[in-house]
Amino acid sequence: MDKLVEALKEHSIQCRLLEKADLGPYLYDGLRRYRGFERHTEPSKLVVVYPKSTDEVVYVVRYANMFKVPIVPVGGMTGLMGGAIPLTDSIMLDMRKMNRVLEVRPEDRLVVCEAGITLAELDERLSKEGLMLGHDPWTKQYATVGGSIATNGMGYTAASYGSMRRQVLGLEVVLPTAEVLGTRYVEDSSTGPSLANLFIGSEGVLGVITKAVLRVYPIPEKRMFLGYRFPSFEEGFRALQRLSGVGLTPTSLEYGEVLDEPSDPLGDYESELFIMVEGVAEEVDAKTRRISEIVERCGGVKTDDTWPHDFWRRRHEVAQRFMNHVLKGDIDRLWGDNIFDFIHVSLPISKVLEYRRLSGEVLSRNRFLIVDRGVWRHPENFSIAYVGQARDNALKMLKELLATAHSLGGSMEYCHGVGIRLADMMAYEHGVPGFKLLQRIKNVLDPNNIMNPGKLGF
Repeated sequence: MDKLVEALKEHSIQCRLLEKADLGPYLYDGLRRYRGFERHTEPSKLVVVYPKSTDEVVYVVRYANMFKVPIVPVGGMTGLMGGAIPLTDSIMLDMRKMNRVLEVRPEDRLVVCEAGITLAELDERLSKEGLMLGHDPWTKQYATVGGSIATNGMGYTAASYGSMRRQVLGLEVVLPTAEVLGTRYVEDSSTGPSLANLFIGSEGVLGVITKAVLRVYPIPEKRMFLGYRFPSFEEGFRALQRLSGVGLTPTSLEYGEVLDEPSDPLGDYESELFIMVEGVAEEVDAKTRRISEIVERCGGVKTDDTWPHDFWRRRHEVAQRFMNHVLKGDIDRLWGDNIFDFIHVSLPISKVLEYRRLSGEVLSRNRFLIVDRGVWRHPENFSIAYVGQARDNALKMLKELLATAHSLGGSMEYCHGVGIRLADMMAYEHGVPGFKLLQRIKNVLDPNNIMNPGKLGF
């Protein structure tokens, strides 16, 4: 590792060697012990590199191949699946100094930026042009463009604007062979498979995203907030099915059971629906009126106007609290030996209520309680957060919950990626032929297996 550092410094690339006692900030992201995760391997030292350009990333990749040292691309470290944590002595490629906005093109509705810029910084720059991003996750203040693309993240406005995949027009990627790939960034192309799509959701195992061309949108003329309560989850979910059935898509949607304390997963509880609609004024008025008619016809009782406005205003606060605990180093002590974990599965809309019942039975059998349960952005996206003390059962139960989603035609994760948390489930997710195909792509692009090994099951 010392020779690697010397080689990098010869090219004036900023880097430092961290020994065992100083690895803390890079050892964990949001995948922590309180989620039933037990780390089996850990590095003894890391070389942290802070590239300032694509050319510097190219040099890093060349030397990584030469010295056979793995590279772990790092963004805001807000991931929840261990996608940016090292499993052995590695190069931590901290991209946060590559944070420039290179070009804003309002007429073309696009922005060109480096991968290390945070979403909040980019959105602030766009706002000066009357534009905004379509991606607004809970970690917006900390998450980077590159990390969001690498996990195909989803934010609060995904009901209308879609996941990060839909924001990407083009990418610049340094491949594991140190070649630089730049894709075209037009809206439509019928010239074979999309090369940019190959790297969206790839978690750094196929290359390092250095620049992105993203869609941008005009700041909306009008924004309306709606809040409703239902006596049961099923009644409210029927309203969401009706909205979906007539093609009404709000900009933001969140629907969940009202739980004031950890609760029985077999119970049925009052549920709250948050909806936000934005766009040109006439469109917002028409959509809001029709949504209200359908929801109220299905039994929804309107909340006061304060609740949905407060929900929207405070939507990013949980990330601030999480990062404060991370910086103080007490995040793991908060839960002690207890388990706090969550799943985010995508299902056919017709299977959501069945999955809610089946997953509740699994949680109850393993003596876990729920602290949050509902759908996010789309009725098909079902999430559960749960707590318990049965640490020995936690991983086995997680796999049963995900296998149940698979059995109903669903996907095991809709917004946070795979990382190491779900790596051993990839063959179940894609099928054996599908996973073998992904493995062959990985082997061809990364013959030395230097790019983020252990993630996505590779």
